[in-house]
Amino acid sequence: MADIYSAELNPGKLDVISAWLSKQSWAAEADVAPESLKKVTSYRFDDPEGKVGAEIHIVAAGDRVFQVPLTYRGVELAGADKHLISTMEHSILGTRWVYDGMGDPHFRQRLDHAIATAGTSAKQYRVDDEGNRIDEITDVAHAWGTGPLAGAEDVQVLYELNLDSPAEGSDAGLLLGRWAGQEAPVVLAVMV
Repeated sequence: MADIYSAELNPGKLDVISAWLSKQSWAAEADVAPESLKKVTSYRFDDPEGKVGAEIHIVAAGDRVFQVPLTYRGVELAGADKHLISTMEHSILGTRWVYDGMGDPHFRQRLDHAIATAGTSAKQYRVDDEGNRIDEITDVAHAWGTGPLAGAEDVQVLYELNLDSPAEGSDAGLLLGRWAGQEAPVVLAVMV
């Protein structure tokens, strides 16, 4: 489960996502300025220890749809300077270090676990300033794994999504997702 505070963030999430996308060669021709990005949805993976936030954002830049996995940490991740995207001030939790999820071992482990065990994205709950759960957040994407792929050694996130090519749910080694307005499953990540 993921607990979500009603907090002010500086910089905001779209600013952080824009900064990261603007450095990716495969997004070079897209208008990824913060004011041009449209939030489509997001999903999260659970951290059993409650220390790392793992949130995957799905955003649109014109007719292109990108998936941006981020991790939020209360302390710097040793040896991960090249994966640090930004620091962010969270009005309740304080300074957060924001990393490219694929460069954070926690995210990679949770992604691999979700696929290999046919697990799902975390349920999300709004919480008050003291961390008490108020209600479940249901307007987020639902992601699920399809089970392990024999011989696979790694997992890759698809940074640009093809919403017009629905996935076959029986294929092993996939993370699939759907959300309001996207009823056919979309491939989000693959074991390779």
